[in-house]
Amino acid sequence: MKPILHKTITGVFFLLFLVACEENVLSPPASTSEHNLFRADDDAEEELVLLEALREAEAGGQPDSALAAALHDVGELYRVRGDLAAAEPYFWRALPVWADSAGAMDPRMAMSLSSLALVFETRKEYTKALPLVEQALKIREAEFGVDHPLIVPSLEQYAGLLRLVNRIEEAERIDARRARIPAP
Repeated sequence: MKPILHKTITGVFFLLFLVACEENVLSPPASTSEHNLFRADDDAEEELVLLEALREAEAGGQPDSALAAALHDVGELYRVRGDLAAAEPYFWRALPVWADSAGAMDPRMAMSLSSLALVFETRKEYTKALPLVEQALKIREAEFGVDHPLIVPSLEQYAGLLRLVNRIEEAERIDARRARIPAP
């Protein structure tokens, strides 16, 4: 890990540790609004750390899995926040980098495909989401096998999308398949 990133991450975690200690030991319980403010500050810190990691990965000059992971992580932060317009381009940028650095059938590629599909699903653009979920499922099946517990999230996402486009019978077949997979 590069020294500046290590120092930044260490500093953030130390600061969060101190804040947590102070909040839990020295002060009374925070009100709901104070708690949300702390979460917003924490989210902003996470964004700064992820963007710094992305800058360092981009500075490396080579498209590699560290760059793809950084792109995915920034996209995922924005997706979880609900900022879909900001999230989408990071996932699109991550996909070819995953393909070049790790291979188009790498499970990490499936992770970015699934996240991008969630962006489209949230926007109710189901026809754009479906092929992404199908490809993520194919990748996970190829890597782990058709009855491995690690493909269950893809099966669930796929069945949910099929229901949204009124392909109920297909969704029920996927659900039945998912039910036959043993829990981890």
